[in-house]
Amino acid sequence: MTLLYSRTLSCILLVGFLALNATAQTSAAPEKKRLCIGPIVAIKAATQKASKAGQGDTLEQALETLDTTLIDQVNESRKFEVVARKDSLKSILNEQDFGASGNVDPATAAQAFKLAGAQYLVLTTVTDFVMGNEAVKFEGIGAAANREAVRISCSIQIYDTTTGKLIESARFRGQDANVSREGSATADGATLTKITDRLAAEILNRIVDVIYPAKVAAKLGTQITINRGEGAGVAVGQTWTVFALGEEITDPDTGEKLGRNEAEIGKIIITRVTSKLSYGEASEDTGIAVGNIVRPQQASEQPETPSPTNSPATEQKPKDITDKVKGDL
Repeated sequence: MTLLYSRTLSCILLVGFLALNATAQTSAAPEKKRLCIGPIVAIKAATQKASKAGQGDTLEQALETLDTTLIDQVNESRKFEVVARKDSLKSILNEQDFGASGNVDPATAAQAFKLAGAQYLVLTTVTDFVMGNEAVKFEGIGAAANREAVRISCSIQIYDTTTGKLIESARFRGQDANVSREGSATADGATLTKITDRLAAEILNRIVDVIYPAKVAAKLGTQITINRGEGAGVAVGQTWTVFALGEEITDPDTGEKLGRNEAEIGKIIITRVTSKLSYGEASEDTGIAVGNIVRPQQASEQPETPSPTNSPATEQKPKDITDKVKGDL
């Protein structure tokens, strides 16, 4: 009996210790940044241009699709808490009012005045929209196809809502073409969906890079691992520069915090990219350590990769709707 009591007490103490340890680890885990994604809008000139070309409805579809896709991708990244914006806030406040009406179990009712404030606000504006669509006949085989091409240009601004300061501004352009069999149920809008998916991914990558800069996650000899993977703009053969952060820099005139001093301490050449991590070899290393900031070199600074020799057939690019979109329809 004494032995059984002793073992039971030991189990209780062990479970209690594990629970306390898990609680401590959970409480020590860093909180996700709270992000509000503002409604995506188009400038007046882009709206008028689309309307004149009879593409007003298509532009509206592009705005709504990009809006939904961006919110979905930000949420799926699991790096942010997505906070409701103004157009969603009314529904949430109505739900809170309903919770306080007495018709809902108080234990599960939405609580009034418990909204989380966003730490960052992202505004996206479409500055140009062009779409071309034409039928193509293949007389030799008696077939017809539809060729659709779209170009969307937009800009984003990322604000720190605590200070109201604009911390990043960037431009993006997506253009693509799609050829499908005439009468295909998937023909219309396929190119638009492809571009909005890609634009949303590029915008998300920029948001993550600004708020959560890429860092060295592990180091084993000359192998360096960074916390960026597929879909985050990392590619085999790229060169990334490593920086150590120093003391914070303050403007001597205004007292404004301008950032932290940085010192370049190495370079990494990417050799492998996985879903969440990328691996590389240090080509230069004067003190690379876990936690250091890493940034890709600009395209103009990246080493040139020899392009394959094209055959005469591939060297000639036909003048099709893609070329028209690259111009200005």
